[in-house]
Amino acid sequence: MDFSKGVLFDPGYSKYTLPFSQNIDAAYNTILGIKAPHQRKFKFQILYPQLLKLLEHTVSFYLGCLLWASFISKNFKETPKDILNNHYINQEVNDEEMLFEVNYAINYLEKLKKDCKYYLGKNCNLPDDWKEVMDVYKDFLTSNNFLVNAKTTSDIVLPAKIKELSQNDLNKILEQIESVVSSGELKELFKVKKIILD
Repeated sequence: MDFSKGVLFDPGYSKYTLPFSQNIDAAYNTILGIKAPHQRKFKFQILYPQLLKLLEHTVSFYLGCLLWASFISKNFKETPKDILNNHYINQEVNDEEMLFEVNYAINYLEKLKKDCKYYLGKNCNLPDDWKEVMDVYKDFLTSNNFLVNAKTTSDIVLPAKIKELSQNDLNKILEQIESVVSSGELKELFKVKKIILD
């Protein structure tokens, strides 16, 4: 990546993002539109892998945002860079609206666990760290006032849970981000999650 003119607000994730709540709502509208309970359970069984993938993709995107924020704020600590294409700059924002998607995803974790028991008759084993990533991401958004004042890399406030990073850590993070932006496989960001979060 070329940082000569500044750093991009989005390193390239947005082209792979999906509207989480809309997709989940659409899936559940399909399931709940079926009258017979046994057919409803069958439909959930069919849609379950997609629901899981959508949730994983969303959590991976949140992790990606935390990794990028960690990289740009720490890598350019001595010589801050302008943040380019931040469309939230100087915007009037509504906290509830800005947190809607992440809150929806956090609440959906518990709903999915209950639905697995009800529709599939078993526990769905979701990774323990998904909730942590979403909580830290939510903390990041509120700590930064939804990035409405983030003009340079020095304006970024990292959540307390983010670990201290060495230059080697930063290089690994950037390498993984570049790989994922190229492939679109956001879940691959979990390979470097341990660098920033225990």
